[in-house]
Amino acid sequence: MHLGVIPEGIVDIVALSSGKLPTPLLETFWGIALGRTIIAGTRLGIFETLARGKKTAQEIAEDTGCDPRAMETLLNALNGFGYLKRHRGYYTVTKKTAKWLMKNSSSSMYDVILFMSEIWKSVGDIETMVKNGETGDFHSQEKSQEFWQSYIRGLGIFARFAGPHLAKRISLEKEPQKLLDVGGGHGMYSIAFCRKYPALQAEILDLPAAVKQGKKIVSEEGLAERVRFREGDFRTSEWGGGYDIIFLFNIIHTVSKSEAPKILDKAYNSLEPGGTVAILDSEHVGNEKDLTATCGFNELLFFIINGTCVYPEEDIRRWMIEAGFSKLTKKKLIILPMMLLLYGRK
Repeated sequence: MHLGVIPEGIVDIVALSSGKLPTPLLETFWGIALGRTIIAGTRLGIFETLARGKKTAQEIAEDTGCDPRAMETLLNALNGFGYLKRHRGYYTVTKKTAKWLMKNSSSSMYDVILFMSEIWKSVGDIETMVKNGETGDFHSQEKSQEFWQSYIRGLGIFARFAGPHLAKRISLEKEPQKLLDVGGGHGMYSIAFCRKYPALQAEILDLPAAVKQGKKIVSEEGLAERVRFREGDFRTSEWGGGYDIIFLFNIIHTVSKSEAPKILDKAYNSLEPGGTVAILDSEHVGNEKDLTATCGFNELLFFIINGTCVYPEEDIRRWMIEAGFSKLTKKKLIILPMMLLLYGRK
């Protein structure tokens, strides 16, 4: 995936093809403008108030407790970006807004956008962090309940879409009975596998603040009897044993290069013979050629927010083999093309 300058008409096409258009300036400006405008519209409840039908800027301002003139400018920006329609002083949502940004839509990204707001805060001063090398602690237990709610529910939205696809793509040697989801606080991956395998019991090991939010989600999904939680830090807590499958989904990039092999060792020791460890993480092509936008930015992002890194696939494979895993299998994910899915057997 790549964000770039998209021409709107013949003049734009000619200007872009001439090589004289200052694309770095345009990409910087429109990247900031588009992302921040969508976040503002979501946080202020604009799309939700329009779920009940067309309204004027004055009516929307009254519904959301905002200044009417300022609200009108935000609505016009959302109109220009294609997220609202405007006709004779009234605003309505577009099809993509109704599909992706409404709370009650089956494909809603509402919680994800709120999570993006937290990411925005974290990367606000990249220059200072790069100068002094100081990084954040994204998973600090001192962060607010609002942060943990948007974080866990935001990740849960991704997992809701990806979970059933992963359940189909990961081949197991036998029907699993016991699953450990390491750092899987929202529970949606465990839920997807429990729905596929009726006898499966899942356990999620995660930080207390994540567990608090995850229990609510699992209860809402009606799986509280089959998906249970255990509070702890997966780096230092005991994992237990006897598992048929262990998820390390978006875990490897949260630990240091020296910690990563130890995580694979813990997974190996916690699995039954023939058991499967499944890794889902950001793709990374290695350090010998140009990176994709996903590889490059995620490497920066995870360093800034956590002091860690996205690791190349060759490193992850080596750690798995050194831990004792065999039959390593890589699968492509149509729904998550920028992610690496790699699993192996004990």
